[in-house]
Amino acid sequence: MKHNYTQNFLLKYLYKETKLFKTLEIENAIQEDKTVGRQYKQLLRGFRLLPKVKFYPSEKTMNAVLNYSNMTSLKPSF
Repeated sequence: MKHNYTQNFLLKYLYKETKLFKTLEIENAIQEDKTVGRQYKQLLRGFRLLPKVKFYPSEKTMNAVLNYSNMTSLKPSF
């Protein structure tokens, strides 16, 4: 049975968002189908070129979230 793997499906595989069976199926397709293998290699190359950036919220933002959480949390009443 031949499958048609879209770039979106290959991206899910690249980001490890596929179930075990689909992962094995795609790995086999990458090895057996030259077109799928070529598409995957192009996506992988682009993925590796993406900057590894981490974003952190400012202290002001964190304090605002914590204050909001504190104001809206349920207070026990005895």
